[in-house]
Amino acid sequence: MTFSELVRAYAVFTMCSFPTLVDNSPRLLQLATLPGLRWFGERFVRWTFFDQFVGGDTAEKTLPLLYKLRAVNKGALFAYSVEVDESEATGSTLSKKEPSPHKRIVEEIIHCVDVAANFEDGVSGKFHSGRRTWVAIKMSALIPDANVLVKFSSHLLNTRPKRSVVYPGCPHSSDLDILDKPPTGTLTAKDIAELRDFRSDLVRICELAQERGVKIIVDAEYSWYQPAIDALTLSLSRQFNKLPSRENQNTSAVQPLIYGTYQAYLRRTPELLAQSLADAKAGNYALGVKLVRGAYHSFEVAAHKAQFEGKPSHLLSSEPSPPVWLTKSETDDRYNACVRMLVRKIREDVDVQQRKGKDKRTGTPGLGVLFGTHNWESCDVILRELVKSRLAIKSGRNEELVMVPDDVTERVAIGQLYGMCDDLTNHLVNSTVSNTPLIIKYVPYGALSEVMPYLSRRAIENKSVLGEGAATVERRRAADEIKKRLFGSWYTGK
Repeated sequence: MTFSELVRAYAVFTMCSFPTLVDNSPRLLQLATLPGLRWFGERFVRWTFFDQFVGGDTAEKTLPLLYKLRAVNKGALFAYSVEVDESEATGSTLSKKEPSPHKRIVEEIIHCVDVAANFEDGVSGKFHSGRRTWVAIKMSALIPDANVLVKFSSHLLNTRPKRSVVYPGCPHSSDLDILDKPPTGTLTAKDIAELRDFRSDLVRICELAQERGVKIIVDAEYSWYQPAIDALTLSLSRQFNKLPSRENQNTSAVQPLIYGTYQAYLRRTPELLAQSLADAKAGNYALGVKLVRGAYHSFEVAAHKAQFEGKPSHLLSSEPSPPVWLTKSETDDRYNACVRMLVRKIREDVDVQQRKGKDKRTGTPGLGVLFGTHNWESCDVILRELVKSRLAIKSGRNEELVMVPDDVTERVAIGQLYGMCDDLTNHLVNSTVSNTPLIIKYVPYGALSEVMPYLSRRAIENKSVLGEGAATVERRRAADEIKKRLFGSWYTGK
């Protein structure tokens, strides 16, 4: 890091460690756009939060960062980070007066896929590694009115075959049948038309991704969007993650192509994962899993509280408990349990392909997992489980390195957000050996005015990531490095 980057990191993480400041960050960021404050406010936000957490204003302006990451064996999850404003998602603003920019966003994501593919085409010979620039999409930004996703989710919860998975439930292969039928229930003809057009746009994005060899990662969102997101992700997975069979060898060269996101803080996740794995096996398609803890905990708890107090809320559950685990330790335990289960399933998938021999047509991965975590313990669990399951081996004089073979990096990646926990990212890179980057950074881009909701959420998420003394560690790390640069050998670190 340059000296100015260290100073910026110290300033940002110091601000993020004040709960009151973080809780009011959406309002403060909005103030920065007001007349009279805009000149100073935009420059302050750009120098601090934007430069810390965002890769650039455009996809092309982010390319230098992608090259910088790949040079040290780090991949990237590329994302045009335009989000639905949190005030809309939590119900304080339930209508939009401005025209929807969703078609422009769809075209930008298509452009993003091309930029990612062109980048990989350009570096494949230089770095001799697999394609490790993927693209993330946020579905609520790709539809004219995100509340249509809420209405669709409500419809699905009321009409799906009953299963044991708690709210927000489990997707079913029949979920999208209504899009080919006359309107019914609470969904209007306009809603159905928007959903059909939305599905067509998603297919168009995925067709290009399939053609260019770029994986698509569907981000998780609020629980009131999730049934609709799950339904669409399942449909895309069944279409684009199809595995080779005797009848059909015309499948994507990159598998899994489509990944859904599973949030460990949701009570449903262990059972949902089990059912997703079973459905993928029965349907002969590869399952793509991005496992995260979850970024909307405070909003989910607040929505549950508002509903049971009779206040406006988007929550679609009548269950007495909130959809999320209430404590961090509960979420940590579930995340690590899911890690162990998924590593076992990866071992099984590798064994199946090895038994099939050298026939490349049958060597396609049936499971791919991106472990998204900023937790040191969870990262240790991931590496330990890979070694324990014989998916990786220890090497080095003191067995300080973990060597991960190509057939495992085809199936496994570990990711952190750009601008957060770089010490953890660097530790993972330095303690693993792989031809293809095992570690990736989630790199958002977009104009400053467009990514304000994303920056607000990053600040709020930092409050939990940097809790329990971790904020002090992050600040001290940046401060120590600043002092070393200033005083050299005179600085003792005390």
